[in-house]
Amino acid sequence: MRKLSKTFLVILVVFLIGTNIATIVTYYSCLKQDLRETEQATDIPPRQFDNFIIAELNLDDMQQTQFRQFRRSYNRSANKTMASMNGIRNRMARELKAADPDREKLEELAEILGQKHKELKMLTFDYYFNMQSVLSPEQQDRLSILFQSMLSVPGQGQGHRNERRNLDIP
Repeated sequence: MRKLSKTFLVILVVFLIGTNIATIVTYYSCLKQDLRETEQATDIPPRQFDNFIIAELNLDDMQQTQFRQFRRSYNRSANKTMASMNGIRNRMARELKAADPDREKLEELAEILGQKHKELKMLTFDYYFNMQSVLSPEQQDRLSILFQSMLSVPGQGQGHRNERRNLDIP
């Protein structure tokens, strides 16, 4: 009886160790996959978006040059902010996966994420105002409609995924 109990306990310990190792390996492989997916996330190519805006607003050559400068500046800043937001989301996911998630840490991360989201929106507004500064009144009206559609659709990088037929552009 004593021999059977020791054998059973040894088998149970080996099983538990194996289960723990498998859980750790699975966790890290999922974490790495999430990071790779975040890094590889692609959006509509900038050139297509540029061409869409240029066509919709009927920009002249000077406006196109200024628009591209505004866009490059916006993209540099916005991409840094979005990368930071993705890092915060990954930290939140890791904390939620922890054996005992720390609610205070999650609240702190949520607040930081909110600030980054605000920062991203402010960059978008600056981009909008820069564009407005070089447009005619008619073009400004059309840009307003485009931005309204971009800001009202849920999801990341949402606005420029709409097709032209879904926009109410005069």
